[in-house]
Amino acid sequence: MKSGTPLPPGLYHVLVNIIPRIVVPVVASYAAIHLGLAHLTMVHNRILLFLLSMITLYLIFTAGSFIHDYNQRRIASRFNAIPVPVMRGRWRLPGNADMIIRMIRGVTADYNNQWLAEIVVDWGDTFNLRIFGVDNIFTTNPAYIKQMIVTDFAIWVKGKERFTNLMHSFLGDGVFNSDGAMWKFHRSMTRPFFARDKIVHFDTFAVHADEAITKIRERSGKPVDFQDISARFTMDSATTFLFGESVDSMAAPLRLPHGERDDPQPHASSTTPSFPDAFQTVLKATAFRLVVGLDWPLFEFWGDKVKRHMEPIYDYIEPILQRALEQGAAKGTIEGKDVEEGPEEHETLLEHLVSVTSAAMYFLVTEDSSILQTLRKEITNVVGSTAVPSYEQIKDMKYLRAVLNETLRLLPSVPGNRKHSTESSIWTSPETGIRYYIPKGVDTSWSVILMQRRDDLWGPTALDYDPMRWLDERNKQYYLANPFIFVPFHGGPRMCLGQQASVDALTILFALNEASFFIIRLLQTFDDISFAPDAFAPGMLPPPEWKESTLGRKAMEKVWPMAHLTMYLKVRVLLPTVL
Repeated sequence: MKSGTPLPPGLYHVLVNIIPRIVVPVVASYAAIHLGLAHLTMVHNRILLFLLSMITLYLIFTAGSFIHDYNQRRIASRFNAIPVPVMRGRWRLPGNADMIIRMIRGVTADYNNQWLAEIVVDWGDTFNLRIFGVDNIFTTNPAYIKQMIVTDFAIWVKGKERFTNLMHSFLGDGVFNSDGAMWKFHRSMTRPFFARDKIVHFDTFAVHADEAITKIRERSGKPVDFQDISARFTMDSATTFLFGESVDSMAAPLRLPHGERDDPQPHASSTTPSFPDAFQTVLKATAFRLVVGLDWPLFEFWGDKVKRHMEPIYDYIEPILQRALEQGAAKGTIEGKDVEEGPEEHETLLEHLVSVTSAAMYFLVTEDSSILQTLRKEITNVVGSTAVPSYEQIKDMKYLRAVLNETLRLLPSVPGNRKHSTESSIWTSPETGIRYYIPKGVDTSWSVILMQRRDDLWGPTALDYDPMRWLDERNKQYYLANPFIFVPFHGGPRMCLGQQASVDALTILFALNEASFFIIRLLQTFDDISFAPDAFAPGMLPPPEWKESTLGRKAMEKVWPMAHLTMYLKVRVLLPTVL
């Protein structure tokens, strides 16, 4: 849908896309049959005419699909290759229509990526998820993922029709939603934010970590919504880091667990508590667009839901940005760039700076207690019981890094991604030697969360949370032998900006520095942290039937991992703490 049209999104979509794509062929087919059979008596039976027109339309689409497949096989044979196999839904409905229901249910009401894991069992790690004639190639093969994001990076883009247009209400034309020259421009503009001299000083983290810990102390040992706390810490730290001024989300009252009376005290220092909620709403609404694809306007028929929820975000960000621009204009430059050099890049970075702290604490308090004990011991030995950690100390904490790596392996910040091909290419399987022909103009997607749990890539304990796999012989046997089996931030030239810790060393991530700092300060402050399942509202924990699953970690989880554009936990990780 074109931006700025005066028509509601749904109405514009119906007039411009639905009618030409569906209504016109149906009417044309109906009219053709009516004229062709005008001499027959049955032409007056409108129901029969309609059924005949639908059958004719189906045959036309089927013939088109057959011709498409034939051409793909013919072209692929020139390169001694084959097309990626097209998977079929369980019900074998025309156009794989049943997959739409399965996909929406899988995204909204099942374990993250479980519906894809079930398809992988039947169809292997690479298949064509074709729905109503539109191809979408899916893979969990690290060789193909590497080819898209590194080897053949230049021919794989986000794609305007199926990504950037869907995301424009949220990401605009920024670095996360642009391709080619525009992406390179934004990349050059944002890279200076992540220079080494900016991310090795932890004053910002210290201020907001102290605010978070004060909030937890105020609960006096009662359960705390830790995902809420860590999200606020991330939001305040990121906005201070980027803009020099926090949105002050920590000032709003904490979310209370189920059963407690919510009687928040006024917080005059907070402009409004709606920023975090609006941000999460935008993420979820945008992610739903990616699920339903080009027909998203039908679900936002009379108005752009994302744009509406962006308003409180702009209310926060624009005054802060304006002050920064005015200060920079007074000096003539902003971050070494002329003020007039390029567009603002304020709303596009926050989405990718999601802290992994909440997921790490979930594993620390629900898995083997020795993991938490070992981490506490390392913190005490390296940093001490009260000292503020430094960049060099965090860099030397091997076990803490292993804890975060293992967290990102099982619950990656970005569980999947997608690309659009601008040229044809060949994918060659390193295991079988099969050559797949990938045509120009096709969309592809891949699942990082499924790839990073494959036992053929990570060994028989792939589903277990075990930080020691990063420190013992398994690290050399699996990860170091094939580094692209672990890409939670996605590798290649388009790698997450937060992973660029310095020009000389790329080993420390901005997001991991933030998570490391907060975890250290938490474990220095609180003697005992544990999981509190009784504090959750009914229906928020994984349903009992999950225990019957024999595929993946579904039966093992104590919370419900979900994703919008990034991973989050459907339930809030509530932790009772002892001071």
